[in-house]
Amino acid sequence: MLFGRDVGDTDRAACDVVVLGSLVMDRKYFAAGTFAAALPVWGVQRQHGGVGRNVAVNTARLGGRTAFAGLSGFGRDAVDLEAELSGLGVHLEVLRTEAGIGRFDVLLDERGRQITSTIELPDPASAKGLCGPALAAVISRAKAVVAEGGLDEDVLAWVSREARRHAIPMCCMPTRQADFGPRGHLLGLYDVLVLNLKEAAALTGRPGDAAEQAERLLVRGPRVVVVTSGADGAAVASAERPAAVTVPAEEGPCADDTGAGDALASAFLLALVDGASPRAALTRGLRAARQTIGCRESTCQALTAR
Repeated sequence: MLFGRDVGDTDRAACDVVVLGSLVMDRKYFAAGTFAAALPVWGVQRQHGGVGRNVAVNTARLGGRTAFAGLSGFGRDAVDLEAELSGLGVHLEVLRTEAGIGRFDVLLDERGRQITSTIELPDPASAKGLCGPALAAVISRAKAVVAEGGLDEDVLAWVSREARRHAIPMCCMPTRQADFGPRGHLLGLYDVLVLNLKEAAALTGRPGDAAEQAERLLVRGPRVVVVTSGADGAAVASAERPAAVTVPAEEGPCADDTGAGDALASAFLLALVDGASPRAALTRGLRAARQTIGCRESTCQALTAR
């Protein structure tokens, strides 16, 4: 078993996953039909989002005891986003700033696939104030930590040190590569890496399929690497099994593919720390991704532990 607590550690674990990431308000624009049989009509939906928020919601719905740490704000968006998390039983460790809530606009085609997107997020350095005794205590009593890779580098290094002090695996989901680059020098901080094929190519600087990229990244620090490849499924390589295994994606209709990777990572990590093999954990992750792709929201309410 790569990760997971011994029986004697059960009482010490106050939560299954600590999530470090962003709170974002999404606006999704989608084709809603035509006017006078010629002019396209676009609809818009306002939804809660952010990679960190998505993972926290998903892990809670999947039955995981979850804590969320990140920036928040002072207005209505912050109140709504925090209330949703609290309502799911998520413990909050937030630092409030004027620009703490991000904004994400995405344009979807008639099949629910992203065409273009733009995002505005707060300055990552604003989150340094989270690194202190309160968050350290939450991390010390968790089974795993998952963090957005676009957070401040000092914050990521501090969280990695705290996690390793207590033999807790840290999972990274790369974000903001367009802003900060691939950040390959940080790979040694992470025990688990979950990313898509494009993000993997940016890190390795080489073309290749999901299995090839997973194997290349495995030798650069993480003990488990998952590379997703859309409808082609995903590949996983691990220290126990360096030769990557590819698992096909489950078939089904696509209402909106936003958040599918976050759902996969959530279910995968929960299964992994519960003692599942990387391949079995990936199967659970792909099942969660399939449910999310079938929804029009970035986190599917039908996602449950059952």
